[in-house]
Amino acid sequence: MTTAFLFPGQGSHRAGALTAWDDHPASVVLDEVEVALGRDVRALSDDPATGGRTADAQPAIMAASLVAWRALVDTGVRADVVAGHSLGEYTAAVAAGALALDDGARVVAERGRAMGAACATNPGTMAAVIKLHPDAVEVLVDGIDGLVIANDNAPGQVVVAGEPQAVVAVRERAKDAGGRALPLNVEGAFHSPAMAPAVDAVRAVLDGVEIVDPVVPVVSGATAREIDRAAPLADALVAGILSPVRWREVQLRLVEVGVTRLVEVGPGGVLAGLAKRTVPELEVHTVATPEDLEEVVRVLPEVAGVR
Repeated sequence: MTTAFLFPGQGSHRAGALTAWDDHPASVVLDEVEVALGRDVRALSDDPATGGRTADAQPAIMAASLVAWRALVDTGVRADVVAGHSLGEYTAAVAAGALALDDGARVVAERGRAMGAACATNPGTMAAVIKLHPDAVEVLVDGIDGLVIANDNAPGQVVVAGEPQAVVAVRERAKDAGGRALPLNVEGAFHSPAMAPAVDAVRAVLDGVEIVDPVVPVVSGATAREIDRAAPLADALVAGILSPVRWREVQLRLVEVGVTRLVEVGPGGVLAGLAKRTVPELEVHTVATPEDLEEVVRVLPEVAGVR
């Protein structure tokens, strides 16, 4: 079987996600992240308000994914290909060996800071449009100024982003088209032109760290194609700030390249849920706690300890 690790984005933050790993050997990753950032990511994770603060949520969710990833690797479970949803693409780059862990943590901290600042400069919001085909959502978006498609997540779930009044407008139009637009509790209009002020800051910090060719391919959320070289990976990480996340296509691409097993690495379970809707033929697992890890190792004896 071919295994893909999937790394969740900011919306998967769960308060207290790191607590379960307190006494686990993999928690050494958290010490490394805290040294790199000069911040207490455990305290960030415990704070229920962290999920609403982009500058805090991004390093917190990355830390939660990294500790689960380290635990998987230490147990012997390896990925043949990786992908990440938005923020998760940076965690995927670390897992693929393209970014050192401490460099990845610093890049994500700057990404969170810069995107948080962009939210304050360019107020916006997002909504999940459900029960409509992506083509139908594109028609809705084309008819509303200040609105873009931000995430194509799964059949019947497309997230739009833009100015607050534009998101209000799409709610009425979605209803008329036979769907629904559910407002999301987010700090800003991610994956939209509102995030443009963050691009240069993220590019600058990426230029200051070493990015090498990934050991395993990274399927880009911006292109839904594999990347196996350092330079295009760096470009994709920057492009992902503004471009829509083509997550439905990413999942379909994983099937095309022979993946038969998906492991969502980190809290939330969001990506596992999307996979069950998009690629139900695949075996899907989630590792958010040591107990999850034990279950995965138990049911994947041919993987653990072999690769």
